[in-house]
Amino acid sequence: MTTGETTTNARSGRAIPARYVFFFLVFLMYAISYGDRAALSIALPSMGREFSLTPVQMGWVSSSFLWSYFLLNLPSTIVLDMVGARAIGSLAVGIWSFAMLLGGMAQNITQFLLTRVLLGVGEAPTFGVGATVVRNWAQPRERGSVMTVLLTGMQLGLAGGTIAGAYLITFFGWRCEFMALGAVGIAWALVWWLVYRNPARKADAVPRRPITLREIRNLFRSSSFLGILVVQCTQNYLNFLVMSWMPLYLIHELHINTTGTGNSTALCYLVAAIGAVIIGRVLEHLVFRNGIHPPYRRFVVVTCLIGAATIGLLPHFHTMMPILLVLSGALACLMAANGANTALLTDMVEDGQKMGAVTGVTLTCSNSLGLLSPILTGYIVAWTGSFDMAWYMCATALVIAAGLSLVMVRDPIRMDGQAG
Repeated sequence: MTTGETTTNARSGRAIPARYVFFFLVFLMYAISYGDRAALSIALPSMGREFSLTPVQMGWVSSSFLWSYFLLNLPSTIVLDMVGARAIGSLAVGIWSFAMLLGGMAQNITQFLLTRVLLGVGEAPTFGVGATVVRNWAQPRERGSVMTVLLTGMQLGLAGGTIAGAYLITFFGWRCEFMALGAVGIAWALVWWLVYRNPARKADAVPRRPITLREIRNLFRSSSFLGILVVQCTQNYLNFLVMSWMPLYLIHELHINTTGTGNSTALCYLVAAIGAVIIGRVLEHLVFRNGIHPPYRRFVVVTCLIGAATIGLLPHFHTMMPILLVLSGALACLMAANGANTALLTDMVEDGQKMGAVTGVTLTCSNSLGLLSPILTGYIVAWTGSFDMAWYMCATALVIAAGLSLVMVRDPIRMDGQAG
């Protein structure tokens, strides 16, 4: 029995498949990652007062970790394919957690921005690590469900990071929030190094080689890849908008304090996480009830995107209950769409040895749009005095992305230049 195959439950003596332990740790990695991102959104009101920031400046601060994150998505995942998820996972989480500790020590906005850039360096290969683990250890039939469950770690992290941050800020200040969350990430990095093992390679296996520019160009000649990419870009834009601005949006609309905002935001994320798992499982069961046919997973993606487009209803409500219901429902559908779309990518790419780099290409493109989301929203709020236009834009884009996914994602994604 190898470390990569099973672990033992000490009480029952039964062997637990190691892949479930790996999946759980990836789930925690996503939770910690997004908890650290949520730390800034809930801290922004306090930081804004301390550093005298305008809404436009807050938008730039919110996007600051994406500057390096965007640039390093592809290079870091190329290294991931060569080195493996064990070393890169530990190194990445260790770096961004150290950046969180430094963020809590920053004495001015320039120092803080530098720590956010370092955080982006660490987080760059995060989703490549997750996609690689799922490709290596999940069975084809379960990839969509596994990926959706893992990605709910994002919602749990946003919920936990927001509510924990709200109370830490209230009682100890925003600096304590950053340092506490950084310590959690460093602990995870150590556990991942001790527990995870890369899959054993056959003696006669072809040596790993990095993805080439020709293979990257061939990706963009695949209509299936472009359809998946459009969805990734669109959902990423809304994801970063909500992650960066939802606490301030709730304060703006409902006139509640920091702890009230933290509780409301956390509730949305928790409901969305539960809803995403249910929606994903039900739709996947319906689509694959007559057997596995990977391109059919786009029907799950399309249905979820239409559900996420209900975010465009927010301007019509101005009280807590309907706002929280719309936000929770739209986020649940968005998360289910993200899980299904990521699983669709892992299914459709023929060369699984380059899954990390393919994910990196996808994230580089989608994060270029995500980078604009907090900034553009800051300008929209400054110019119009409300978030309405931001929600309408997202809803329209999600519907268009659903239509493109439906018609474009059909053939396997090949990087050798041959037709799929």
